[in-house]
Formats: sequence, structure tokens, C-alpha cells
Amino acid sequence: MHDSEQMSKESHVSETSQAAKTVLELDAADAQGLKQGINFRKNKEGKCFIIYKNKELIRACRNQCKHQGGLFNQDMEDMDG
Repeated sequence: MHDSEQMSKESHVSETSQAAKTVLELDAADAQGLKQGINFRKNKEGKCFIIYKNKELIRACRNQCKHQGGLFNQDMEDMDG
């Protein structure tokens, strides 16, 4: 095998395609209704999410424990009302 043949085989890398998928949407009213700190929401498919709001910053992640697979629950002290 020549060096040029070896180089072309090594430079060929299999491509992995990725697709973006929207998993959670909030309209303006929902976003404004978030309290500061941690919020719990479900998407249209019923999947649970934790949304963290700090002033204008909003971050979301799936509500699932990677160690045990269960969901995190809201503390009684944090519930409104």
C-alpha cells in the first residue's frame, strides 16, 4: 500500500448526523410567569423538565435523576400557596 492510499483511508472519517428537536416551548406569558429559582413543567408529550430562572436568564433540563432514573420533586417549602 502506498502512502497516498494509506492517507486517503485514514482521512476518511464516518460522519454522524445529528438532528435538532424542540422538546420544550414556553410562550411569553409562560416565561414571564416563571418564579425566580426552580420551576417544574411538563411538555406536550408529558415529559418533565426543571426550569431555572435567575433574573433574565432561563435554563431548562430534563427532570430525571441519572443515578436512579426517578424524578426530582418539588419541596413542600417551595410550593406556592
